[in-house]
Amino acid sequence: MSTEETPITPIQDLENITLTDLKDNSTFKAGSLWQDSPALLLVVRRPGCQLCREESIKIASYRDLISDKMGVKMVAVVHENLDNEVEEFNKGYWNGLLYYDKEKSFFTNIGGGKIQYGGITSFLKPSVWFNIRQNAKTGITGNFKGDGSVLGGIYIIHQGSKGVEYQYREKVWGDHAPFDKVLTAVKN
Repeated sequence: MSTEETPITPIQDLENITLTDLKDNSTFKAGSLWQDSPALLLVVRRPGCQLCREESIKIASYRDLISDKMGVKMVAVVHENLDNEVEEFNKGYWNGLLYYDKEKSFFTNIGGGKIQYGGITSFLKPSVWFNIRQNAKTGITGNFKGDGSVLGGIYIIHQGSKGVEYQYREKVWGDHAPFDKVLTAVKN
């Protein structure tokens, strides 16, 4: 399956990324997440962001289908661990497996080898304002804690070492992967 502008990341670049389980501060290699089953990885720009929360709620609302019926592990990855931000995000918006990518390796890889940033000029783009207006209709709130400039995205990864089925790189704040493509990739 194709990706949106960024080449598909080789699985070898992802499987040795070190992640931290914030419940007990243990670390592990990311490849263990998809060793026994395929995985959907939501690469979260900022846990306090209302646009990121909106995307996580939408994806999490399909947990019964994606995880329980299709057998795809659902994981969120964050690049910073501020006070209670990650815990609040997980409890209120994701409610699932969530890990800390201290080195921002998933963020680097989804950007094609370098971290993609959305700076102040991104805020001036009409597409960002459209995303903010659409989000306002949902009633989902957020805050401005943390680094919101690092862009995220989503990965759908095959079981074992078969590779990435689909990846989507966020281009501007609130740019979510087309959900029909996410579901198609999960089915594959």
